[in-house]
Amino acid sequence: MPTTDPVKRKFRRVMSLCGLFIIAMLGSLIYVCSRPQTAETQAAERRAIMACRQQSEEVTRTDIFRTERRKACVEMEKQYMHKFQDRP
Repeated sequence: MPTTDPVKRKFRRVMSLCGLFIIAMLGSLIYVCSRPQTAETQAAERRAIMACRQQSEEVTRTDIFRTERRKACVEMEKQYMHKFQDRP
C-alpha cells in the first residue's frame, strides 16, 4: 500500500538523493585512487613538497606557521613515499 503522506515522500526522496550522492563520491574516490600515476603527477607532487619545505623555512612567517607547515611537509613526504616508493 503506497503511502500518500507528502512528508514521508519528501523524506524518502531526500534520503535517496543522499544515497546517490554517497555512491557518486565513492565512485570518484575509487577512480582517483586507482588511476595510474604518471611521471607528471610524480613531478608535480615533488614540486609541491619542495614548495612546502620553502614555506616552512621562511623567517618572515611565525613560529607556529613554520612548525605546522613542517608537520604538513612530513605528512606529504610520507604519502609520496607510500604512493611512489621513492623519496621526493
